[in-house]
Amino acid sequence: MRLKDKVCVITGSARGIGRSTAILFAKEGAIQVLADINEEELKKTLELIKEEGGRERTTIMKVDVRNSQNVKEMIDKTIEMHGRIDVLVVNAGVVRVGPVEDFPDEEYDLLIDVNLKGTHYTCKYAIPYFKKQKFGSIITLASVAAHIGQVAHANYCSTKAGVLGYTRGLALDLAPYNVRVNSVSPGATDTPMLRSDVEKQARDRGIPYEVVKEEFEKEGVMGRWARPEEIASGILFLASDESSYMTGADLRLDGGWTTK
Repeated sequence: MRLKDKVCVITGSARGIGRSTAILFAKEGAIQVLADINEEELKKTLELIKEEGGRERTTIMKVDVRNSQNVKEMIDKTIEMHGRIDVLVVNAGVVRVGPVEDFPDEEYDLLIDVNLKGTHYTCKYAIPYFKKQKFGSIITLASVAAHIGQVAHANYCSTKAGVLGYTRGLALDLAPYNVRVNSVSPGATDTPMLRSDVEKQARDRGIPYEVVKEEFEKEGVMGRWARPEEIASGILFLASDESSYMTGADLRLDGGWTTK
């Protein structure tokens, strides 16, 4: 087991990549604190983990990563329960799409508050503990959108590029403390978030959902969307000792999208 008895915190673990990561970590023996704003879906994640025998080693918390005090309480509670954090997966994120000239201010605020400030808050309150214990791994979720432009995604791209820059800078800050900081950049992944993105684009453009889906599939060179489990495997690699000489790196799991 690659994460046996390691204390792992995962935000955004109610659905999609976060849920798949939590299930995989349970199989690998992790002790987990799972956080999300969607409490009902988070409970479903817990039930799925129960099937893997990890329920007794898992705590769920309703957390809004936009709320700094909420995030601080999650981190402090984890330390109170377990005394340390071995792995922090900063996964919570949202997507909103549309042309810049029509993009609602409140939607850009949401992207910034969740994708950028949420990442910052989650790291900010964990860093003092990481520095004190002098070990650990932080994994942020960037995106293929951090590396390339996408039509109607300028606002979203800006926040994910910000996550990438934040990760690289933080890796330098924490290297003297033996804490590794890396990111994962998924390509098109079959999650509720991507499906809602495709649905909105299909409505806005007046074309069928399947046409937009096929466009996304063709962006990579493998001709399909990733399964969330495939992204979770990359996160597991960065969480485990197998990546012990990696920091400040970005693992692009994009089906070849950025190689073209």
